[in-house]
Amino acid sequence: MSGITAAVIFLLFACYLGIQVFKNFQLRQLNVSLKAKDYETVEKLADMSMTRKLLGDYTCDLYKLRALYLAQDTAHFEEMLQHMIAATYKNPADKKSFLEQYFHTFLLKENQKYADWLLEAIRQSGDEKLIRYTEQAYEVIFNKRTDLIETMDAQIDAKQYYGFPLGVVLFMIGKQYEYLGDEENAGSYYRSAKVCFHPKALYIPVIRENLKRLGQPEDIQEGMRAQSRRR
Repeated sequence: MSGITAAVIFLLFACYLGIQVFKNFQLRQLNVSLKAKDYETVEKLADMSMTRKLLGDYTCDLYKLRALYLAQDTAHFEEMLQHMIAATYKNPADKKSFLEQYFHTFLLKENQKYADWLLEAIRQSGDEKLIRYTEQAYEVIFNKRTDLIETMDAQIDAKQYYGFPLGVVLFMIGKQYEYLGDEENAGSYYRSAKVCFHPKALYIPVIRENLKRLGQPEDIQEGMRAQSRRR
């Protein structure tokens, strides 16, 4: 390897390290500002052209959306939410993740206005499985449907969903049983749903609250023992 080649490689590596350091610095500044409730700074950082080049439009938009929501700036939050719903991001998986996560955020908060906006965008995605379980969840929460238990159970048996979507389907079956006054089955499905979610997923505190309200244990094994004692 010639000295010139080695120098070029070293310079490229140094540039890469420099970019990563600045990128991490920007992320840290965004997180620190959010934690400090300095939402104006978050917005300014997220709108900087350099930040957008380093972190990407999707990440910057997410931070800005979060800041506007926490600041309770409803008008600008709604404008930003509509912007993200309409936007096309470099990685299609980012858009799907945004639609999915924010739909369920507002579903659990029973904010039908925002859930409607996100559901319409999900319907336009062409992802049949995503559309199906999202529409079913909407029907259970907002229209209090209790006639979807068998349909959703069949989807589970057919292994149509895994991970987060499976957890949502199980949760919604539990919710239907709760509407019907069947606390034993409601608790069983809530516990099964809990296993599917990441410990920090937005459904976890809701599941815990539901189980506590029903006087049901959180652990699956404890739930099985409790059912055996009742029998």
